[in-house]
Amino acid sequence: MAKKEEKYQWRIGFPPPDIDRHSLTKHTIIEEYVRRYVLTLMKPANIPELKLTIVDGFCGGGCYLTEDNELTDGSPLLVMRAVRESRAELNLTRNNPRTINVDYHFVDISPDTTAYLKNFLQAKLDESKIDKEDFDRTNVVTSSFFEQLPSIVQKIKQRKGGEHALFLLDQYCYKDIPLPQIKGILANLKSAEVLMTFGVDNLTTYLADRAANRKPINEIGLDKYIPWQDIKLLKATHKREWRQILQKYLADGIKKETCADNMTLFFVKPFGDNTWSYWLIHLSNNYRAHDVMKTLHWKHSTEFAHELEPGHFLLGYDANHDFSYTGQETFEFGSEASKESCVSGVAEHLGEVLFKLNQPVMVRDLFKQVITNTTANEALLMDSLRLDHQSKKVIVTSKDNKLKRINKAYQLSDVIEPSKQTSIYFCFPDEN
Repeated sequence: MAKKEEKYQWRIGFPPPDIDRHSLTKHTIIEEYVRRYVLTLMKPANIPELKLTIVDGFCGGGCYLTEDNELTDGSPLLVMRAVRESRAELNLTRNNPRTINVDYHFVDISPDTTAYLKNFLQAKLDESKIDKEDFDRTNVVTSSFFEQLPSIVQKIKQRKGGEHALFLLDQYCYKDIPLPQIKGILANLKSAEVLMTFGVDNLTTYLADRAANRKPINEIGLDKYIPWQDIKLLKATHKREWRQILQKYLADGIKKETCADNMTLFFVKPFGDNTWSYWLIHLSNNYRAHDVMKTLHWKHSTEFAHELEPGHFLLGYDANHDFSYTGQETFEFGSEASKESCVSGVAEHLGEVLFKLNQPVMVRDLFKQVITNTTANEALLMDSLRLDHQSKKVIVTSKDNKLKRINKAYQLSDVIEPSKQTSIYFCFPDEN
């Protein structure tokens, strides 16, 4: 695989680098998420202003060439365009404009790249493609992202009412993302989210119990999650499934090391000769943000895949659940069959959770408990709840204690509990 400095180079006076088709999909998700992020935060009509910081830690030069030799915008321009469009939408029919006040930090280690980006941003301003207020609040820095991170976090904390922050970390190599640093972002900023890529195929392909191989894994914080002594055995005894098993270890490590309440972790599927897949990972401590991101994955279903179970999946590896890995096909978001298997799998898991709780619980709290370890978004969780309700496994009541009929949509404030016959459906082996 090409090194970053060979694949992505920007120099003023020269054409920008090419972009792969799957990276265009990733850029579409980034732009649409930023737009929805702003609109979601500003949904209450009485909020006059949003203070937000967007940090692009591996920003690039701002543009690329497509397969058709057409110029296309990179992530700095995409996020500024998304803010501009959401700002216009919010104020379309208002006499008193609502303010979207964004600080942008675009960081790249290459001086040629940051010089190119500054030049490109000026050109876009001259063409009225970006708003002057956004251009004036843009900070382009030539540096390693993690060297800049402490000062960026401090600046965010100093903004009164401004700890809403979105970090975009589209690094080329998994070695560039130490997970303890990500944990620090989520722990130190009350309303921070991280959207990052992770070269999982690159990592798993060369994974072996050798010092040279273990060192970079240790540096990013995942060494203790890898079953180093079992890798050879896994490859020998699970010839089809060993990658999926290792993915469970890695996913478990990422979730635990970052301490994020919520994580989406789906493959961006490559096109053409490039068979290397990578994860697009979203980390947040906010349930609604998690649901918005997962909804985007379903919307762009043909470009995303998942190699864990279609319903509820376990992270890490448990020999007692070894059957889960045998013959597991890649989950394709685009098919109706995948959606049905997701709903039925989650419905079964919801019943199990409720049976173990054996007490009433608000729908909101139940969903928060299960949503991370499933491909389902809130809409599909509602479908799963309805399936359990139809089969009489659960009872649903409104917040004022009125029994509810089977509904197309339930309220998050509704209360759910297992019906008296639920024990017929769920039988658990002795865990001892």
